[in-house]
Amino acid sequence: MGLISAIIALLKAVPSLERLFLSVADAVKEAKAKGRYEEKLSDIDAAIAAHRLSDGAGVEWSEGVDRSPPVSEGSTISATVDESGTAEGG
Repeated sequence: MGLISAIIALLKAVPSLERLFLSVADAVKEAKAKGRYEEKLSDIDAAIAAHRLSDGAGVEWSEGVDRSPPVSEGSTISATVDESGTAEGG
């Protein structure tokens, strides 16, 4: 325990050494955190890849449900505007 106390006393006595030690400690923490983050990302990618359907999995689009009904081309009915309420009465 005396050795650790001596190192701490030396670092506090020389502020530049303390800053250097703290920056090295921060860099080590960041490297470990980045490693854990990359590992999590690869786990997520693997989970997505396991559940992804391949292109030839037999899934087909059905246009019948989303398609609007066809309009009959033989119809002669046209839309008209009812103007009975707009005629001026005398």
